[in-house]
Amino acid sequence: MNRLVVFDLETTGLYPENGDMILEIAGIPVVDDLVEISQSFHTYVNPGTQIPEEATQINNITDEMVKNAPPIGEALPRFFRYIQEFPLVAHNAGFDIGFIDYFSDLHGLARIKNRVIDTLALSKEIFPLSMYHSLDAVLERLGIPFRKEDRHGALEDARLTALAFIAMKSRL
Repeated sequence: MNRLVVFDLETTGLYPENGDMILEIAGIPVVDDLVEISQSFHTYVNPGTQIPEEATQINNITDEMVKNAPPIGEALPRFFRYIQEFPLVAHNAGFDIGFIDYFSDLHGLARIKNRVIDTLALSKEIFPLSMYHSLDAVLERLGIPFRKEDRHGALEDARLTALAFIAMKSRL
């Protein structure tokens, strides 16, 4: 059995060191190239502060949605238990891992040591002549249908990244 976990975060911005926070974490196992959505991990994260309007405009996450969610110091250990030691896949993985590492350090948690596969890097390898490697561009290039209005939700983005990973892996 070949198992990995595709994951995604939604955040308030780009720079945790400047106060940006994680708002949502999702992970979906892929077992032998089957996306196991029913076995997914999902949690909103209470940032402990008001969500900037610019962030809500991008990811549609509101203060109301996160008010009863766990803080990051509780959400990350739950996510770590979920992913165990399975390989991880993410689009622009350095961004997500950077946030996870920052908040792991802040809360005295061990950093992720799992193998990480970046679908952005895979896209650049498989489509070297393409200028664009955003998740939207990759999905369109691979013919994977998606609704733009559903993008930037961690669970849906993880599902779409899983489909993109499976499609690109078959082209290697």
